Amino acid sequence: QAQVVNLLQDLQQRLGIAYIFIAHDLAVVRHIASHVAVMYLGRIVEFADKATLFEAPRHPYTQALLAAIPVPEPGASPPGSLLQGDVPSPLNPPPGCHFHTRCPHARAVCAEREPPPERHDRGMLACHRWREIAVPAARPEPPSTPAQQRLARLQSAFVR
Repeated sequence: QAQVVNLLQDLQQRLGIAYIFIAHDLAVVRHIASHVAVMYLGRIVEFADKATLFEAPRHPYTQALLAAIPVPEPGASPPGSLLQGDVPSPLNPPPGCHFHTRCPHARAVCAEREPPPERHDRGMLACHRWREIAVPAARPEPPSTPAQQRLARLQSAFVR
């Protein structure tokens, strides 16, 4: 998989082309993308440049996705909580914001009206309450253990 992603990036740089890359693997998205659109039940809920999205996610679904990324440290637990409830049917989504049935910040307006996409200084959001929701603290980098250093050297040998 890494060879294909690296080939795509090489072609992009050499030929000056753009890709729409659809993936569920956030590590690959972070590696390949310059801008990211997060979708929930077929609707874009957040769009931003890669750095903004991964460092300061504003939509509750984006925050939950990033909080669910495994921490590469034995015994460490993820800093965020996992979403509660089941994903609604995409064939019969709930009225209003499709995410309101699982959102910890939902209010009555969320169930009544679909949030319009709103531009902000670094992208776009579709959430009635995004201005009120705190941006989660960035995850601290795990300490660099000798095992992690050996793994990094091994990985870099395969990249060359």
